[in-house]
Amino acid sequence: MMKYIMIISILAFLIGCSNTNENLIKETESKLIIEQYFYTKNEEDLRLLSEKLREEGYKINDYKSYELRGETEWYFYSSKEIYEDEIDIEDSKSENYAKEYNVGYDGHGFPLE
Repeated sequence: MMKYIMIISILAFLIGCSNTNENLIKETESKLIIEQYFYTKNEEDLRLLSEKLREEGYKINDYKSYELRGETEWYFYSSKEIYEDEIDIEDSKSENYAKEYNVGYDGHGFPLE
């Protein structure tokens, strides 16, 4: 009986250690700030998208307009701190949001610091 209790104790200890290692790996994985650029001639679409991104923890930077060939175009940069392995997920999500909100999306980048 004591033998089985020892085996169960050792297994429980090893399972606990493996979960801790996964958490440590995620905590030590490097974080970065992803920056994305959205633009459109329809300010309302861009405003709605900016609200959606704020809800997801993005910071909206440089929400501005400019003249392009006699027309006003609106744009902003969004930024968010993420783990490196989340870049593709966030990029795909932004591409989908650009289609959903009918705005242009010029990919992601990393701010120069």
